[in-house]
Amino acid sequence: MTPAIAAALVLTIGTGVVATATAWAAPVSGVRAASPVYVEPAAPQAPQPDWQARDWAMACMTCHNASAPVSTGKATLPALDGRPATELMSALQAMRDGQRTATLMPQLLKGYRDDELRRIAAYFASQPAGKGASASPRTPQTSQTPR
Repeated sequence: MTPAIAAALVLTIGTGVVATATAWAAPVSGVRAASPVYVEPAAPQAPQPDWQARDWAMACMTCHNASAPVSTGKATLPALDGRPATELMSALQAMRDGQRTATLMPQLLKGYRDDELRRIAAYFASQPAGKGASASPRTPQTSQTPR
């Protein structure tokens, strides 16, 4: 015999008369609910953007902006958008921990924990590589005057 799901309804009518009813339903395979009514599970929601990581990354873009002009004779910095997260994470940890020489980066990175650096690296990895973005430094632009 197949087990059935029963629901008892008790209604109180304004005159004090009590009416009862019983509803029987066959169980639905795989459904575990407190009522015989099947409720469709909510659709999975799209992951939310990591807004905090984006805000941290914007500080990096002050110097690592792929569209920033680079002057002759000045050090160029690599663009970060689209680079693999593992590559960025390794570079950030190495600079923070003094294993890779840099000028300003070790001081800036001292304030970040590994989990925060992972979030920043993941943010940059998820961005499309910009025009001219690569792991190598950008080429300096020289100003030319027309002759």
